[in-house]
Amino acid sequence: MENKTRIMLTRKSEWMNRLRSYKVIIDGQEAGFIKNDSSEEFIVEPGYRKVQCKLNWLSSPEFDVTLKQNEIVYLAVKSSARFYMPLTALFVAGLAFTYFYKQNTGLRPVWLWWLQIITLAPYFLYALYYVTIGRKEYFKVEEDMDNVFSK
Repeated sequence: MENKTRIMLTRKSEWMNRLRSYKVIIDGQEAGFIKNDSSEEFIVEPGYRKVQCKLNWLSSPEFDVTLKQNEIVYLAVKSSARFYMPLTALFVAGLAFTYFYKQNTGLRPVWLWWLQIITLAPYFLYALYYVTIGRKEYFKVEEDMDNVFSK
């Protein structure tokens, strides 16, 4: 009898890491890769499984799932860095404002330095968090509630 116990992992299109494939780890063993805006199917033995995704030193926490014989579980992986794009926009706006103000007036007042710190610091602190303390929470693996087949 053929084993039809499967884990279907979906990765929606995201701006961050769109050119990189995530490594899929099931029970501590490399099971394959998942590309941006794609789904991959992993055939596993029934029972208790731990699913994790990695990219270099960044990873997701292990997601625990229990599968029965011939069951299909639908999971989704996504980036936890939700504020990346707004902080990038703030970063670019701070640089642009500084550049254009200096071009128009030729002066560099003290408040302009504070504006740079206020607009640039959050971007760097956010990136620093995910490179250091939050490196094991960079991705999130969860049940895929948007999948039409999971219902």
